[in-house]
Amino acid sequence: MKKNSLPQAATEVDARTWLRANGYADVADQIDAVIAQWHAQRKRTRRNWWEILAGDQEGNQRMAGGHIFPILRTARIRQRMPDVPDALCRNPAEQPPPLRVTGRWPKRKRKQPRR
Repeated sequence: MKKNSLPQAATEVDARTWLRANGYADVADQIDAVIAQWHAQRKRTRRNWWEILAGDQEGNQRMAGGHIFPILRTARIRQRMPDVPDALCRNPAEQPPPLRVTGRWPKRKRKQPRR
């Protein structure tokens, strides 16, 4: 028997759990609504919500499931992207959870933003 009986996903902090614990319940509810919509449509779509919440390289918001998501400063930090002035930050001392290193999908290097 395994040392830790909980599944790996349950022992790590996912985006929605972190959002609710750090005062972004409205954003977590928006993600839940998109997931429920996909579930009702019998889609098996999955997203890295940290990428969605970080926006694009130029600092524009991203869309998933027909919903536009706000840019979170913490998500940009977690994704190693430069800060943008319009990023949402409700607590300047908040820290993002550590990145999960699975080795399953190696990440390509991000392009540097045009200046």
